[in-house]
Amino acid sequence: MRVLVTGAAGFLGRSLVAELASNGDEVVALVHENGLPENLKTRISHVVYGDIRDSDILRTAIAQVDAICHLAAYLPPDYEDPSFAQACLQVNSLATLRLAQAALEKPGCRFVHLSSSNAYAYADGAVTEEGLLYPADRATYYLASKMVGELYVEHLRRVAGLQSVCFRISSAYGCGMSEKSVVARFMASARQGVPLQVWDGGIPTYDFVYVVNVVQLIAAAVRGGEPGVYNAGSGTANSVLELARAVADTYPERKIAVEVKPPLASIPASFRALSIDKAARMWGYRPLSLHEGLANFRERMEDRSL
Repeated sequence: MRVLVTGAAGFLGRSLVAELASNGDEVVALVHENGLPENLKTRISHVVYGDIRDSDILRTAIAQVDAICHLAAYLPPDYEDPSFAQACLQVNSLATLRLAQAALEKPGCRFVHLSSSNAYAYADGAVTEEGLLYPADRATYYLASKMVGELYVEHLRRVAGLQSVCFRISSAYGCGMSEKSVVARFMASARQGVPLQVWDGGIPTYDFVYVVNVVQLIAAAVRGGEPGVYNAGSGTANSVLELARAVADTYPERKIAVEVKPPLASIPASFRALSIDKAARMWGYRPLSLHEGLANFRERMEDRSL
């Protein structure tokens, strides 16, 4: 297949490009500001440079593709600053609508859109796709724009027959992730043999999912499966303290210490575990456990350093 990947230079985008290329697909990459690694350029059939808000750029990018994987998103430098709400809406909502409308004009074109599971209202237990969405406590302007983009895609699927799959992604980790993320920081510290500093008592919880499992799921949805909304996580919520201990276990020979710092102020919001039963039934989705994913992450990090 010939597949357009927006946001191809991002963390998930680079992993997805590699996965699709390994499957024998031709990849068209839409790239804005971040450059593509040299080893990835050779696996891409065509690169389109430009802003996803530009209609001419979109027309160029979607020409002669069989499927679209929409990963591009605007991530504000300050998630709590309302002045970035407009940019979030322009990119994450309106540009998504235009791209979905363009996909509708191509008969049979699959449209895979990445949304965010962090918009689920917090409660105990794993949340299904029917769970309440209410991003009021954290990153509201960003998450609201992601919800609006998903709403546009779902509307076109229901009323116009868009062959769309929306994945609500949890906290993905793996090679190429931001060095500022908690998983990357812990892995870097463990690799150096220094203690892991765990803030806020390690209380906040997240559904940490390995990026390789996520991109394999996206690639499967490109080829088939019932359109609709699906969760894409690990199915388990782990606290930051549990994450730190799992990272330490990943480097048993280093005997990494875990140093827990008590909360100094209000504890950051936690995020729920995702029910992945729907994706498991549709595509046989079986993500790695946290310990398994971290072990694979370590292997890949060390392979890249050779």
